[in-house]
Amino acid sequence: MASGIPAKGPRGGYGWIIFALCVLAIGFAAPFAASAAEVVFPQPKAIQPNVKFWIDVFSTYSERDFIIHDRTNIEHVYQVMHLPGAGDPTREEVAYVNDYLKAKYAAILNRLASGQPPVTIEDRQVAEMFKGEPPAAYALAAQNLRVQQGLRNRFRQGLLRSRYYRPTMERIFRQSGLPPELVTLATVESGFYSRAKSSAGAVGIWQFTRGTGRQYMRITRWHDDRLNPDTETRAAAELLRSNYDALGSWPLAITAYNYGTGGTELASSEFGGDYGRIVQEYNGPHFGFATRNYYPEFLAALYIHEHEDRIFPNLKYEEAPPPPVVRTDFAPRHRRHWRVHRVSAHRSSRLRHRRRTTVHSSRVHQVSTHRHRHVAVGHAAHAAKNRRHRARLAQRGARRPEKS
Repeated sequence: MASGIPAKGPRGGYGWIIFALCVLAIGFAAPFAASAAEVVFPQPKAIQPNVKFWIDVFSTYSERDFIIHDRTNIEHVYQVMHLPGAGDPTREEVAYVNDYLKAKYAAILNRLASGQPPVTIEDRQVAEMFKGEPPAAYALAAQNLRVQQGLRNRFRQGLLRSRYYRPTMERIFRQSGLPPELVTLATVESGFYSRAKSSAGAVGIWQFTRGTGRQYMRITRWHDDRLNPDTETRAAAELLRSNYDALGSWPLAITAYNYGTGGTELASSEFGGDYGRIVQEYNGPHFGFATRNYYPEFLAALYIHEHEDRIFPNLKYEEAPPPPVVRTDFAPRHRRHWRVHRVSAHRSSRLRHRRRTTVHSSRVHQVSTHRHRHVAVGHAAHAAKNRRHRARLAQRGARRPEKS
């Protein structure tokens, strides 16, 4: 029976609408699937040597191993020196090795820069690194030496500590729309040590300075949210989310966590957001070795975390140390007594002032009395002298012989 309602097949009625929506959905789904297959954290060719360098520092070399290398061309590793002994080296030992290695290779590079042929094994190894480069490259490298201490044991301890924090931190990051792998950044910042404190005043697992931390947390004289792992993780998630929204890529957003959002935006605008060119060519203020290597360190830490069972095969059998007790308040336990004490101290100060005034007045009174006493004594002595003089005159007249 014919009907006035058109047929709802693929070619007519509502069918073509459904068909078109399916086509559009497939068209949109393809790019999203491709993007999901892409690497979340890209690794530009320019930083691949840096990533490999930090993988070795974190997983191969112990705290008694020292790597001397070129600060800019980090793949130029001249020597890895092992310091005999056990345990972490002292500051004196670290300073000695640092000075020794720099002096040794500065002398080699300067000797080669002067045109002298390589003689020792070290000379030939260094000359091979600079094969085809002019002598000036040796002189420049002599001023660009850096010594890096191995961090295998410390990194390993950080992986152990992270067991207590990772599940909660990854949940917080997911809730903020962030990749949970970003939690690995805390390994680079502090090794998941909640009481870490840097020379610049950065505190906690996420190493917030006071100025930056106050934008996201409560930090006062008697309270510091940077010592609460959950609170500071939410702050870190908010900061990283803000960096990504402003800069549009994770290499830049992560770099901004170290260098600052404003400075990274300037670098990005100068090089069109090309992170590889930024780390190689940008010459902004304080954009030094640490900032250039911050994202490569994160990639190295992420690689080790993903291959933890192979790099640290026995770590899964070890028990993690319990985390420190969270304490964010530092006010005295009896603030009421502290206030009374403070008032009492104020009153005591007033009493001391009164006492000093009284003592000063008594001293003035004593001086005045002494002066009056001195004057009175003087008058009395003068009167006595006059009396004695009159007495002598009287006696002299009495002894005078009478005239016959």
